[in-house]
Amino acid sequence: MGRLSLLIAVASVVSLFGTTWAADEQTTVPPRLELDLVDGSRIVGTPAISTVPVQTPYAKMDIPLAQIQTIKMGDDHETVFVDLQNGDKLTGVMTLGPVELATVFGRVAVGIEHIRKFDVVLGGGTGRKGLLLWNRLGSESDVRISRVGPGGKLNAGRFVEGRFGKGIELNMNEQYGVTFPAEIVSQPDGCVEFWAKLVDFPNDLAWGARPGLIASDEGKGAQLFMLLHFNGNDGQSNGGLIADIPGLSNGATGQYGQWTYARALGLDNAGEWHHYAMVWASDGIPGVDNAKRTVAAYVDGKLNSTIWRGAGGNIRPALPATARFGLLWHQGMQSGRVVYDNIKVWKCAKTDFSDRHDE
Repeated sequence: MGRLSLLIAVASVVSLFGTTWAADEQTTVPPRLELDLVDGSRIVGTPAISTVPVQTPYAKMDIPLAQIQTIKMGDDHETVFVDLQNGDKLTGVMTLGPVELATVFGRVAVGIEHIRKFDVVLGGGTGRKGLLLWNRLGSESDVRISRVGPGGKLNAGRFVEGRFGKGIELNMNEQYGVTFPAEIVSQPDGCVEFWAKLVDFPNDLAWGARPGLIASDEGKGAQLFMLLHFNGNDGQSNGGLIADIPGLSNGATGQYGQWTYARALGLDNAGEWHHYAMVWASDGIPGVDNAKRTVAAYVDGKLNSTIWRGAGGNIRPALPATARFGLLWHQGMQSGRVVYDNIKVWKCAKTDFSDRHDE
């Protein structure tokens, strides 16, 4: 490693593990560890350790677990390959004794020689203030192990080129291809943001949900209680891109009628990657029509909703065990695919998406 590279690497380590990160992050729930063992077993639990000691060619450091995504063990079970939450990668030697975990079957200690890989799972309440879920959607492991919050369930789809690395592609036969616990979107105030790309869609937008990019209901065949969808006419005289929480309100691009996907987005390139967000606040979204509106949609960081219908009420505070929140729901579409990447759910009515280009 050259002198300049060494100085940059050390500076990155100081920045990463210094007070700057600590001021930006709020850690309130200990991370969990998922240990993949050499015999194919997996053990999940709360670790007794909070840092991992790693000796690199240029520094010795104790890396906080909350900043680690994955640690892969080398064949000698001393060399480790560390993927950090911010995308950085480290290689070094880990000097660590048996890993103690509090698990559902009691406290266990696993020797390093038995471990193939560590995955760090950040619990709800860990991460940026108000962030309930962050899932990269880039692989089966990414879906199962969210960077922040509960893991997802992979029900269908395939992994293709995404906005950041890989994303998941769903066709119209793969509704609710990825699901998460519905409780994360049952908060009085909230925001769901993600990147999506429409593939092989027609120019014109027909009537009906075509498609719903995200949806939540009480179970298969049950009534929806949250939907962000494209629609020429939603039955409530709305058209375009519509954010709808029945019983609370909905916000739409405009009136029903003859719509195209490009017109719904207010852009020429409907088939490119776009950042979508659905925002709600039971007492009004700050900055949206003098906080008179409770539900709204954003595209590429800009408010897309221009008309609203319905007022009052609250998003459902309690849900049955069958409730689900997930990607893709539609009414009668026969073709087209949607690629998703980097979904986040917030426990606040976030409206500033200037950070959307950062994974």
